[in-house]
Amino acid sequence: MGLSAYVVANPKKPHVVKVKEEVEVFLQGNGVEVTPSGKLLVTIGGDGTILHNNRHFDKDIFAIGSKSSFLCQAKLEDWKEKLGKILAGYKVQHRIMLASELDGKRLPDALNEVCARNKEHRILMLGLEIGQKWHEFRADGVMFATPTGSPAYCYSCGGKEMGADANEYQAVAIAPFRREFEPVVVPAGVKCRLVVESECDADVVIDGQEVFPLKQKSVVKVWVSGKYAKFVIV
Repeated sequence: MGLSAYVVANPKKPHVVKVKEEVEVFLQGNGVEVTPSGKLLVTIGGDGTILHNNRHFDKDIFAIGSKSSFLCQAKLEDWKEKLGKILAGYKVQHRIMLASELDGKRLPDALNEVCARNKEHRILMLGLEIGQKWHEFRADGVMFATPTGSPAYCYSCGGKEMGADANEYQAVAIAPFRREFEPVVVPAGVKCRLVVESECDADVVIDGQEVFPLKQKSVVKVWVSGKYAKFVIV
């Protein structure tokens, strides 16, 4: 049975809608069936397009984006060459995702990060349990970042860049007061529990896209999900 693919583009970027049409013609011209049930998911737009569609489809991801992308395997200038290389067969890299709960309610899994952050211009009092160790500190918030998300917001906040296939994640404070909390690399089998101790107007944000309100004494739990994102190796 031959390869089948589904192509999606960011509708807010008119120039990539044209690229979507070109990709579909290219695939069909190379004997690939283009269908919503296709095994291969080709995303066109950028990292946000990947993050959005990864939650809706359990498919192998091949992404086309701009030069500023951290996640896309191909750029808008070279996608034909790279996409053409995988049509005869490819391998995938399985990347961990993070599961989380807010006050007992399960949230969508995250490919990049789970971020709890104050919306106001004041600091939060936070308690964070990592495994059996308890930390108390003040900061604008905390993010829990996957290896996939580590080169982005995580790195900007002092976290370390990790290999995309690493089996661990990071707890990183956002602007911690007097650097009271240093980033911690958390093994995959260890859970984290965050407690917001102060009054606040804050949110939990999943991959920068889905937002859930936090309040004083809210509890956020984070752990490695049993799901994986599957990126085509080019």
